[in-house]
Amino acid sequence: MKVSDVMTPVIVSVTPESDMRELIEVLSRDKSGRVIVLKDGKPEGIVTTRTVVNAYAQYGRKIMELRVKDLMSEKLIKVNVDDNVQDVLRVLIAHDIGGVPVMDGDVIVGIFTERDLVRLMAKKTYSGLVDSIMSPNVFTVDKETDSLEASKLMSLHKVRRLPIMDGDKLVGIVTAADIVKSLLRSVEPQNVLEIGSKDPITVKRLDTIMKAVRIMEERRIGTIPVVEEKLVGIVTERDLLYSAINSL
Repeated sequence: MKVSDVMTPVIVSVTPESDMRELIEVLSRDKSGRVIVLKDGKPEGIVTTRTVVNAYAQYGRKIMELRVKDLMSEKLIKVNVDDNVQDVLRVLIAHDIGGVPVMDGDVIVGIFTERDLVRLMAKKTYSGLVDSIMSPNVFTVDKETDSLEASKLMSLHKVRRLPIMDGDKLVGIVTAADIVKSLLRSVEPQNVLEIGSKDPITVKRLDTIMKAVRIMEERRIGTIPVVEEKLVGIVTERDLLYSAINSL
């Protein structure tokens, strides 16, 4: 299967001179979590929600003084419109990225992301249980944590999602996208439970991978906590990427 069969054809872009408010507004509207940086109509770089969260962790309230050119990744990894999906998945894994522009010659024609992978997986049938793919070591935050501190934890541990805990009880999830959206309201630190999702849907260790995939696709979410009597793991789009590399 070619990447052109499953990519997202709509390209969301900014320029190197775009200010942070424009960038954040674009990222907040787009579900892929990444924006292509175009200069004279050609792709020059990429900015993701994680990029913005890293900047917030570093600059705090001064983040709005930045422009796209100050934080964009100039090493733009690209794939060809005729590449097969398995090869594109290997590119994502090799470069530890969640999405990649799709090119037809010098023209960008789409983007393939982990979200597209989830959509593709939801149309197929897979064996296996959640326990076999989940990440058992989960970084979490307390319900009293603010968004700036959560950003610092995400940046430190290179994650995009943090379960929110009240003692041993899972009460929510805050994502990089939640933090980015919160910056439109204020650059002041905000409570993670107020900007995140409360009472998230969960799965169990012995639930099927397909159950997790279909929930993620139907609800358009990038992660599902694994809960028995307490939080024991998490399934993310990245976990699905690793499991899908040899099965598509």
